[in-house]
Order: sequence, then C-alpha cells, then structure tokens
Amino acid sequence: MKGFLLAGCAAVALVGLCGPAAADTTPGKFDIKIGGDAYFTVGAVAQSYERNTRSTEFTNRFRLQVTPKAQADNGIEYGANLRVRAWNADGRLDADQAYIFVGGNFGRIEGGVTPGPNNQYGVTAPSGFGTGGVVGDWSEGPGVNTWLNNQATFLEPIVGGGYNNITNTNWSSKLNYFTPRFFGQSGGPDDAPSGLMGMLSFAPSNLSINTDVTRTRSMTALAPAQSECGSFDSSGPVMGCRYDNVWEVGARYDGTFGGFSLSGSAGFIQGGARSTGIAATRTNYNDLQAVQFGGQVGYAGFLVGGSYLNAGNSGYAKTRGLFLTDQSAITAGISYETGPVVVGFNYAHGEDAGDVTVPGTRAANLYSIGATYTLAPGFTTSLEYLLSNTKNERGYGADPLGNGLQNSGNANLFLWKNAITF
Repeated sequence: MKGFLLAGCAAVALVGLCGPAAADTTPGKFDIKIGGDAYFTVGAVAQSYERNTRSTEFTNRFRLQVTPKAQADNGIEYGANLRVRAWNADGRLDADQAYIFVGGNFGRIEGGVTPGPNNQYGVTAPSGFGTGGVVGDWSEGPGVNTWLNNQATFLEPIVGGGYNNITNTNWSSKLNYFTPRFFGQSGGPDDAPSGLMGMLSFAPSNLSINTDVTRTRSMTALAPAQSECGSFDSSGPVMGCRYDNVWEVGARYDGTFGGFSLSGSAGFIQGGARSTGIAATRTNYNDLQAVQFGGQVGYAGFLVGGSYLNAGNSGYAKTRGLFLTDQSAITAGISYETGPVVVGFNYAHGEDAGDVTVPGTRAANLYSIGATYTLAPGFTTSLEYLLSNTKNERGYGADPLGNGLQNSGNANLFLWKNAITF
C-alpha cells in the first residue's frame, strides 16, 4: 500500500480520523498512510448434486486501510492500524484489523485484532496468480453461500481459505511479537526483508475480538448437536472450537543465493478446548495442537513451493476407543512471472474425520490454474479455473434439503477478477 496523506483530510474523515494534526509531519507527530484494494469478480460454476441454483454470480469487495504512524526521537516507531471492509452480503461494514504497534531495534509488538504470526508469514504454494489458486477466492461467501455452494461445509473445515490459518478464527484480539531479522543480507530492496525472524503470539480466546469479554471456562450446549466445538452433522463443521489461552510460535526465513530466492516458515500453535453441557452430560474435547511448515524456491521468474499443516484431533470429542482421521492439509505449486504477466498452477489436498462418532475419512482435492495481467500500476485482471473433488467415506450427516450437501462429487469453477490496489 502506497502514499501518505500529507495535506488535507477529506478521505481520512470518512473513517473519523480527520484532525488538525493529521498533516503535521514534524518529529513526534503522526503521518497517516492510507491505502486499500477493491475488486469485482465474475464467476461461473458447474458441480455435482446442484439443485435450484444459478451457475453465474458477481462478487465485489472494498477494503480501506488506515495507518497513523510516528517516530520518537530515540528511533522507536509506533502507531495503529485499521482495515475496514465492505464485503458482507447484508451491506454491513466490518473491520478485520484493528491494533496498535510499536517497533524498533528490539523487533515489533502488535496488540489488538490482528492475524496470527503464521497467518501473516506462513509460506504456502505460490499464489500470486489468478485469485490466489487453492488459497484464493474459491471459498468466498458466508456459510453455504459460496462459489462451491453445496460443497461449502464439506470443504471449508478441511482446507479453508488459507492453509496456514490453523484456527478457524485467526483474527482474534491478541499480542504478537516479531524479533528483528537475524543473518540478513545487505543491498536488497527495502520491501524485501531478508534473514531469520522469530514469532510469538498469545490470545486469551481465539473467538474474542475488540471489547468482548468472554471469561467462562465451560459452556452449556444449546442442543445435542451444538457446542463450543461446532456440531458434527450436516448443520456444521467438525472444526470451530473456542480455544482458551492460545499460544503460537514460529519462524520465517528469506534470503537469496546466486540468483536463487529462498523462503521458509514453521509454526506451532496450542490452546485449551472447553467442555460443554451440565456435569451429568458434559462433553470434553481435545485441546488445540497443530504444526505448519512450508517453503518456496525462486529462480529466473519461476517460483516453486508448498506447505503442510496437521492439527491432529484438535477439537474432536474425547471418546474412548474411537480413532479418528487427523485434520491435515498439503499444498504444492509453481508459478512463472515475466513482465506484467504471472501464470501458475497449484494443488491442495485436505482431510479430516467428518463425523467424529464414526470412523472414516472425508477428503478434498483442489486443482487450480490461472493467470494475472497488470494493465497499469495497481490495476490487474485475472483468470482462474479451479477443480474440486471431494470424497466422503462414511456418513458425515445427511443433507436435510436433499441437495447432496455431504456427498462425494466434483465442482468446476471459473473466475474473472479485476482488482485495484492503492
């Protein structure tokens, strides 16, 4: 995101940040960096078990990011970050980032609603083409209203929209710490940091944001199929637990060697699962424990890489003698960039237990190919094709609407996306 608002405050006033100090750039005063992105997408879908649905749809999103930032006489940088989104189906605005930060020779600290370290810096398969391929826009939309309509609750809990996003709600109120880069290389561009960076994060609850105060250690289930760890039939996913005291650690490395670029990441996250129901009927769930790592190698415009994530039986109900499939996901892919064009292909495989009361596995395979062309600085157009293949070994709940919601099947998705980044 580029540009500083150094004079005037008309645009900033839209988000309530206009004031006489906004344009004051003397030492100790705040500069305000403003940017964002917007897109419009045309899509077409053909898939198995589809009834009473259109094959075409339009989507759009606008995000505005505002960062007031200042630097103290001792060199410490401090400020805040807000990202407002217009993307909800009911027209409401929301904010998925709202935090303060401070940085210096000691590293950087973030406090507030912000992605976790592995979500920010975790390395997956190359995704800089199309809408992002297997980590792109295929899962866009709330609930079952997605591009892959009748496969939404089947796919989303397994592979989600990002394979380094270990918890289902990664944008919780948390404290992040990032160390300075060690073993960095000099002479590189300012926007391409190099070296090894350590990462640490803590959140009291992964589903608590802003001024929410949720201190209860156990919850009473509303119904047998509903709990703090989601429902395990057609009404909801296996994932979705509320975890307490969530710790996340990780590391990220970037470097160049003889014309080759190298990036890698590794992360671990753990948290305590809650129990539900009254004492006589209480259900206990496995704690959150997950690992994620990935890497990429680049040379002469080519970029090759992938990732692996395993969350084991995190969030599954504790049932003696029941052995369930681990939750896991892998990605792999390649991209090539030449001038204003980026083309690529990537693949993902994810699986979990499906119904946590019956041994068995459900799995999803995603294949994506796409291209992005830069029409002008900050203006791109992209084409993408994604094939989804899902398999369900044992009954992950029946679909009450008869649309084959949990059945195995295929889906073909075509997306044409036009985006502005400023």
